[in-house]
Amino acid sequence: MPTQSPKDPSSSDSIPFEITDFEQARHALDELPPGVGALPQLDANYWEPQRRKAVPTDRALSGTAMEWLVGLPAGLKPRTLPERYPRVANAIAANWSDTLRSAAALDDLLADRRGRRRGFPYEVQTELRALRRYLDVMLRRSALG
Repeated sequence: MPTQSPKDPSSSDSIPFEITDFEQARHALDELPPGVGALPQLDANYWEPQRRKAVPTDRALSGTAMEWLVGLPAGLKPRTLPERYPRVANAIAANWSDTLRSAAALDDLLADRRGRRRGFPYEVQTELRALRRYLDVMLRRSALG
């Protein structure tokens, strides 16, 4: 097997760099790139205009949500979620027949992708995680055929 000779560092496909010492490198890390320090701070309620306006039916469980709750295994039925967040329970119930979509929706509810989100109370998070684990089981069963 032929050996390759080292490439000439001045060839056009090499990465250009400049020689520096540690003190200069540390100083470069202390400075923010231009414009980064001047980024505006977001107001705590900056997302409010993006949120769908509440409607009266958000405050009560839909018929679909009630049927969904009745159909769940006894140990899986959330109690706090439908009491405190019927709008969320309605949305989960509306998509429950689509396992992949439901799993993605639960992932979105459990993960803070927007930042600075308060999140759900512990009891509700526990119920959402249990529902998500149940969907994982259902997905594995359907994959096995």
